[in-house]
Amino acid sequence: MKHKYRILFVFLCWTGLACAEDSTAIRFKAFPNQKLVGIFSADARAHRLGFSRNLDQQSYGVSMGNIFPIVNIFKGKFTAQLNAAGSTYITLLRLNQAGSVLNSDYFSDIYVDISFQSPFILRLGTGHSSQHLSDDAIIAGANYQNYAKDYHQVMGIYQNKKQHLTAYAGLFYNYNFKTSGDISHKQLWQLGIMHYPFKNKKLAPIYYGADIKFREELNFQHSFNLQIGYALRNEYDHAIRLAANLSQGTDERGYFHPNMRNFAHIGIYFEY
Repeated sequence: MKHKYRILFVFLCWTGLACAEDSTAIRFKAFPNQKLVGIFSADARAHRLGFSRNLDQQSYGVSMGNIFPIVNIFKGKFTAQLNAAGSTYITLLRLNQAGSVLNSDYFSDIYVDISFQSPFILRLGTGHSSQHLSDDAIIAGANYQNYAKDYHQVMGIYQNKKQHLTAYAGLFYNYNFKTSGDISHKQLWQLGIMHYPFKNKKLAPIYYGADIKFREELNFQHSFNLQIGYALRNEYDHAIRLAANLSQGTDERGYFHPNMRNFAHIGIYFEY
């Protein structure tokens, strides 16, 4: 478990160094209402509650999860936020007037967002993902395959609130990665953008976003998702989104991830 807490140790050291340079008092706010960084909506595995209709087959995608801000730390120009996040993603098949669960994918993360000066933010984190075929799929004859990984992440984020623009790029290092064998020490690179291009009040909720990932275990083949939608947001950046997505590249579902999948899906997403 020592790997899990190494990233938090680095964060605490960094916090101490940053605060030592500023003589103002340290302030804390427990369970803040607003996230320092908004959810990357175009990420097909973002932590949120959602329901989508997949147009390439008789199936639906369902997610249950959220990002929970735990504490904010303020000192001068330094701001940091500690977050815990968790999600479950499942695929529901609709066949012969009956339903079945194809897969269940679980994600958990702990990370800190660190801002010395807006609009640039650094994210440091650690997490775990365990992804499985469901009992329904195994009973139907699918071969079970283990898929689990533990990882650390480093991400740079540009968040310009005046331009309603967020861009991000980062590295995930999978230090423990098990499928049919041990493929530990692989990298995943992720880049993305989200933008509200219109200033007109009626068009302002319209946005677009894109997210792409490159996986070393698949020779850096990509998983790409383009999203266009309409968002209702409040002052805390909690949102309800109606969006259309176009996904292309390797499958995001762990058990199926060596496969290519190009499809469209329409969904509703809740970010709170």
